[in-house]
Amino acid sequence: MRLDQIAATAISHVVSRFVRRAIVAALIVVFVLVAVYQFTVAGTIALELQHGTLNAHLIVAGIYLALALVALAAFWLMRAKRPSEAIPAVSEQPREMQLIMLVEAAMLGYALARKK
Repeated sequence: MRLDQIAATAISHVVSRFVRRAIVAALIVVFVLVAVYQFTVAGTIALELQHGTLNAHLIVAGIYLALALVALAAFWLMRAKRPSEAIPAVSEQPREMQLIMLVEAAMLGYALARKK
C-alpha cells in the first residue's frame, strides 16, 4: 500500500466513526426532546385537573423559564475570563515571588533527593 492509500484509509475510519457517533447523538437528542414533550403534556394534564387550564400552562411555562435562567447563569459563569480577571502568569508576578518559588522548588527537590 502506498502512503496516500494508508492515509485515506485512516481518515475514512476516523470520519466513519465520527459520522456514526453523530448519528447516535442526534437520535439521543430526538428521543430526549420527545420524552420532554411527553412529560410536559402529562404534567400539564395533571395540573389542569387541579388548577385549571390557564394556570397549568402558566406553571409549566414558569418551570421552563426557571430552567432557562439556570442554563443562562451556567453559560454566563463559563464565559472566558478577560486577561485582567485571569491568574497572572509567572512572568507578570513580582521578581521576589519568582525568586521565592524558585527557592521552594530547589528545597523540595533537595528534600526529595535525600529521602531513600
